[in-house]
Amino acid sequence: MAATSETVTEADHRQRIWFFPHKFWQVTKNMPKDEAANLMAEVERYAEAGDFTALSKYPFVFVGDPYKKKGRGSAA
Repeated sequence: MAATSETVTEADHRQRIWFFPHKFWQVTKNMPKDEAANLMAEVERYAEAGDFTALSKYPFVFVGDPYKKKGRGSAA
């Protein structure tokens, strides 16, 4: 049983949704408050649904590990 829950936790870690408030502010600083609120509600709906493809279109949202280096060939 424990192995199953560990696998689920590992999978969830790879699909973790990161929200960057400073980037959201940059995108919405000239928007009316209701438009910014609607944008946030839209992002929340996608996050609740687990729609990672839709979330990837927002510059202030990242799915996965934003601190993990991309690419190959880095020496360990």
